[in-house]
Amino acid sequence: MRKLRYSIAAFLCALAMTAQASVDLPVKSINGHKYFFYEVRTGDTVFSLSRTLGISRADIIRCNPAAADGLRAGATLYFPYDEFADSTASAISHEVKRGETLFGLAHRYGVTPDDIIALNPHTTNGLKAGETILIPASGAAADTAHHASEPNETPAHDVPVPPVQESEAEPARQAVPESSPVATPPLPAPEPIIADTDSMADDIPAAMRDAVIAVVLPFDLGEGAPSRQAQLYMDFYRGMLLAADSLSATGPKVTISVFDAADCDTSNEDISNASILIAPEDAGLMTRLAAAAGENGGVVLNIFNLKDESYMSNETLLQGNIPQSLMYAKAYLGMRERFGNTRPVLLKNAGGRNEKEAFVDFIREKYIADGIAPVEITYNGTLRSTDLDILDPAERYVVVPSSGALGEFNKISHALRAFRDDSATASIEIFGYPDWTAFRNDALDMLHTLGATIYSRIYMDPQGDASNSLSSRFTDTFGNAPMEVVPNQGALGYDVASMLIEKLRAGEGEFEPDGTLWKGLQSAFRFVKASDNGGYVNDALYIITYQPGNRSRVTIL
Repeated sequence: MRKLRYSIAAFLCALAMTAQASVDLPVKSINGHKYFFYEVRTGDTVFSLSRTLGISRADIIRCNPAAADGLRAGATLYFPYDEFADSTASAISHEVKRGETLFGLAHRYGVTPDDIIALNPHTTNGLKAGETILIPASGAAADTAHHASEPNETPAHDVPVPPVQESEAEPARQAVPESSPVATPPLPAPEPIIADTDSMADDIPAAMRDAVIAVVLPFDLGEGAPSRQAQLYMDFYRGMLLAADSLSATGPKVTISVFDAADCDTSNEDISNASILIAPEDAGLMTRLAAAAGENGGVVLNIFNLKDESYMSNETLLQGNIPQSLMYAKAYLGMRERFGNTRPVLLKNAGGRNEKEAFVDFIREKYIADGIAPVEITYNGTLRSTDLDILDPAERYVVVPSSGALGEFNKISHALRAFRDDSATASIEIFGYPDWTAFRNDALDMLHTLGATIYSRIYMDPQGDASNSLSSRFTDTFGNAPMEVVPNQGALGYDVASMLIEKLRAGEGEFEPDGTLWKGLQSAFRFVKASDNGGYVNDALYIITYQPGNRSRVTIL
């Protein structure tokens, strides 16, 4: 794999500039004529200055012909005062709050961190709570200044979420709760968003300065109002940006280039030269991206398509989700480690969904092979205490239902609790499914009451510090929290970016799957070789036991 350039930045392709800002420039007289002037900073481009200064790119080049060949840091650009005097506009004053960063404010006001630094040079050393700084005024910035605290009341679209769900049977997970209002986040900024400019960069060997993670996802940027699915992908992207911001000052830099899948050309240099590409669910585009990456030694991470098995024969692909067969095997292992030789009780609702029968069949065969005969109970509609009369009150049991749906859980949970509470000697526990990570309110309380144990590809305590901190950072940075779905797409993006950046740094610019476990806010990754001629697969699986007091015990197999 190639060495990577370290520079944390985010790019969006195929976007037109939607708003321009203008700032107060200093004025000097030359040969009796007044000119606005601007000293070019490192990283400035004609495109970025057109937005910052509120002047068209054509005008920049017309007044400064040398700019057509690019901008040189330290050079001075001049603009006739009489022609551009009406273009200047005052900036927005902003009082810095605790925890705010250049990166976050740039996103909030629709500008770049360099735009802010240009008006506040001292901010190169960071922001201090309580100080007042100037933000370049633009259409987007002015709108944010007036409406950042107002909820967006665009209704949710009834569109499936990105398919990173835990349920192996259902095509997509539902929002939690289903009736929650969904705020429509604004579209991403139409120009490079620089997360930081680490002073360490000058000390990094040249061979380590070519880092690119390319993100190719369907943001629906050309479709007007984004679909709900596109909004979820945007949450993923924003989570990546928060991770980049968090890690930007801790080591060498990595570039994140972001593309709308609908307009993406796989021959684009930022794609073909990327060392790691994050692919969309679309198998055809994933294959094309793998071909482009493979020509230059890159790899493709598939985090959204659970069922794709191309990684088995394509060494360029990394499957980011544990496959069903391996998940079942590890779930059984976790079950035996948790419950030992406790006898399983396999429940089936004669008139219910029973969409987990494949897992129940697997469990049945494994227990029988290990010399433990399961008890099988079939009930109609709702489980009743009398349905459990065949159980020996002196024996220990672990119940495995044949559905992970909330409605089916409610039909069995009360009888199980009553059986446990009414018996002085019986021990009955429950082993369940990834779907249960989406339970909230009374159902979540019941999981804790029963001490339920589940297996899942992901887990983040909805009431825990990690969840609350992520929601707070999203709100402070982007104006609203991530949409309420399971998995949380913001946390997924945060974890993926953190994992990739950390591993690239550890490998001095190379991403090498080494079989070590990496654990994030919600996801865990341990990439192992899938086959002799194939790529790699994540084999990490969570085993979660809910405990009284809203606590959970979590292990990763």
